[in-house]
Amino acid sequence: TLRAPRSRIIGGSPAPRGSWPWLVNLQLDGGLMCGGVLVDSSWVVTAAHCFAGESYWTAVVGEFDITKTDPDEQVLKVNRILSHPKFNPKTFNNDIALVELTSPVVLSEHVIPVCLPSATEPPTGSPCLVAGWGSLYEDGPSADVVMEAKVPLLPQSTCKSALGKDLVTNTMLCAGYLSGGIDSCQVCKSTGDSGGPLIYKDRLSGRFQLYGITSWGDGCGEKGKPGVYTRVAAFSDWIQFSSLCHFYRLTCPPGQPASTCNQMAEEKCLNRFKKCRK
Repeated sequence: TLRAPRSRIIGGSPAPRGSWPWLVNLQLDGGLMCGGVLVDSSWVVTAAHCFAGESYWTAVVGEFDITKTDPDEQVLKVNRILSHPKFNPKTFNNDIALVELTSPVVLSEHVIPVCLPSATEPPTGSPCLVAGWGSLYEDGPSADVVMEAKVPLLPQSTCKSALGKDLVTNTMLCAGYLSGGIDSCQVCKSTGDSGGPLIYKDRLSGRFQLYGITSWGDGCGEKGKPGVYTRVAAFSDWIQFSSLCHFYRLTCPPGQPASTCNQMAEEKCLNRFKKCRK
């Protein structure tokens, strides 16, 4: 059974209004269930483990306070959910999914897609940000507004030592403080802040990049137990060409060879993603 919807950013603080324009509230049958990240006007990246069976999902963008309708808030129906074909629900390896909206969002100052990560990974220790509609402590009441917390990237060796070398794969990364106290929270690999963003601000370009997707953790903000995130850079090709570029392939003229069409689609798609807004 699915856990009652709740998001928690342990040790976080209220985020400035409008500072997370790519944050998505994914609702199951009308209730907050998972976070998500807007990466294109019609596509959201989230965690694959959020989805179990067929239910009525909606996506809310431009939201800050969940107790009221915000000025830029938009509620959109979900057209389809594409979980990664190699997602393993037992190990949470490849824990990533794409959500296609039935219609594109209306972009504004408070609704903007985030950039996909660059090829160069940030050094360990780099500060990142996590966000969600969370409480300040485990099992506390849910917050009404977006909560955010700063967490550093951890070396992969530290991650494996803390959580188990067989549990942490190369498509995962850890962020947080081994001293505990600050974390995004997904108790026993259940729903909550799952699917929400781990954001890294590139020092050179100043662009905010989606470096991780909240996946799983051993408790919430516990000492020696950092949060585990899906490493988005490992799935950039899958995100761009398997799904986000699908609509380009649909525009191929009749009778054109499939190989030529796919090449043109990839070129168009690459040009589309060369520019992303801060």
